[in-house]
Amino acid sequence: MRRVILLLVAIFSATSLYAQSYLTARTVGAVEVELSVGLATASNRIASFGRSNPGVEVAAEVRYNFAQAPVDVGLSLSLCSFSRSRGTNEAVEKYNFDSQSLLVMADYNFFQGRRASLYVGGGAGIAWCSRFADDSRHGVAPCVMPRVGVELAERVRISLGYKFCERANSHLLLGVGFAFGGGKR
Repeated sequence: MRRVILLLVAIFSATSLYAQSYLTARTVGAVEVELSVGLATASNRIASFGRSNPGVEVAAEVRYNFAQAPVDVGLSLSLCSFSRSRGTNEAVEKYNFDSQSLLVMADYNFFQGRRASLYVGGGAGIAWCSRFADDSRHGVAPCVMPRVGVELAERVRISLGYKFCERANSHLLLGVGFAFGGGKR
């Protein structure tokens, strides 16, 4: 019994020393939350639709920053809305397109810990897509989003990405976000 207790104490001590060194080696905080807003614009090349009008996308993302690598993974929830027009000059109809997406995201960070750091990454998940004016087109679709960006002063993130989901709801977005948590340790 004593040997078992000594073995457990030794394992616990080694584990706590490793955990302590792991936390002190970290250059960025473990968890951060980003709230962002951006401009969303869709492709103009869809049959029977004319010009698309820019809209807005609002997103929240929770990320875990790995200490041993310049990588972070997270979960992103976003809401997007933009419109497209259809018809002739005399009778133009506007259709609002909206989508909500839930994506698992991953980024690789360059120059981490500096005033300006770059990142490249992407995500995959699902999107709920609909068109307000015509309720016949709605549903769940797979969604993929590559993105690039810059992080300024470890808080302000400017990103450019493209969401590939249901064809009419795929869109380019330029977003500005603010990260809470994370930062230098």
